[in-house]
Amino acid sequence: MIRPVRRGRLSPGEMFPAGDPAYRVSYPRLRSGIKVRVVERGDLASPPVLFVPGWGCSLYVYRRNLPVVADAGFRAIAVDIKGHGLSFKPLGVREYSVESLVDHIEEILDALGLDKPALVGHSMGATLLYHFVSRHPERARSLALLSPVGLSGVPRMWLYRSLSPSFLEPIIRRVRPRTIVKLALKRVYGSRGSFSEEDVDQYWAPTQFPECSVALRQLLHSYDWTAARTRKLATVSLPAIGVWGSLDHMIPADGLDMYKRLIPGIALREIEGAGHIIPEETPDEVNEALIALLRRAS
Repeated sequence: MIRPVRRGRLSPGEMFPAGDPAYRVSYPRLRSGIKVRVVERGDLASPPVLFVPGWGCSLYVYRRNLPVVADAGFRAIAVDIKGHGLSFKPLGVREYSVESLVDHIEEILDALGLDKPALVGHSMGATLLYHFVSRHPERARSLALLSPVGLSGVPRMWLYRSLSPSFLEPIIRRVRPRTIVKLALKRVYGSRGSFSEEDVDQYWAPTQFPECSVALRQLLHSYDWTAARTRKLATVSLPAIGVWGSLDHMIPADGLDMYKRLIPGIALREIEGAGHIIPEETPDEVNEALIALLRRAS
């Protein structure tokens, strides 16, 4: 059920892609009963490419990539994973473990009838797709990791967790100021681009649903952000790229070197001056790398 819009926020009908006829919007129900929002463009018969956002992001983060990938001859598909955007937001810490989210990605592929799509993930969405491919290597044609976060830890994660204990969930449901979203965007941008007030509104809009902030808090505490230290990570063999910004404060000093071992042959590219949110800050460089990978994998 869609609740009334909270004051000042965009309504679901105003959120990207806001009635743009170039896009198809659907809400498939997964085996688990969860409904997810899917936005896509491009020929249905073209090779599929599934875009997965990271923590705290909706599929809006890919607004500058979907048209270019579709125009290059691919079926560009983006999804709000559970807890995000306009998808269902189930509550419970088990919903947001690595294992549960890997199963969630498999359910999404099954619901969309995607046998072996190319996979694109940003931030946590990138490491989630690595975990998915390591468990289901036969389900992916290629893998694009954009600013991947969640294998080697996140700076100040101890602080974020200590500031969001479970007993604060009733308050977290009610307090979701626009200022926090704006400050977060300032933190993840580098020196190559800037965001608009419209961008702030689009990122703020999902917080009109009380479950949104609680789900994000539970994911923050449940996802394994240090998998390189806590798990035995599998080697994956498929065409892959890793792209990140030189000013990304969430990426280790050695960049994505660990992925050279996990994904032999991965092509790595650092974008000078870019921050963490490269799909929208430096879309030209990201799109160039994506299309080169997609054509090579096809």
